[in-house]
Amino acid sequence: MTATKLKNLMSVLLIATGVLHLAVAVIGAPADIRVPLAVFGAIYAALGVWVRSGGKPAVLTALAATLTGILLGGSNYLQNGGPATLPIMFLIDVAILAAGAMALTKSDKSA
Repeated sequence: MTATKLKNLMSVLLIATGVLHLAVAVIGAPADIRVPLAVFGAIYAALGVWVRSGGKPAVLTALAATLTGILLGGSNYLQNGGPATLPIMFLIDVAILAAGAMALTKSDKSA
């Protein structure tokens, strides 16, 4: 897979998890995590748009944000539980990290 295709995959996954985070925040999250979910949802969606047209800085920023989300959200989930969708979001985040890492290793100059 080329770096461009990996970036496109990353973009789609970021937008999807952004929408999922926002939907969960509005529909069914406990009150104490609604705002963080909504904030990360907006960040992920914006990064998804930026990654599609951006270069290496966009990919690196998306990787940093995703890793931060996994660490913060994952630790909160392990301590307090949460909506059933959080493990799904975790899996999407892992796929984003994998696609981004692979895009950075490709020699294609579009990453």
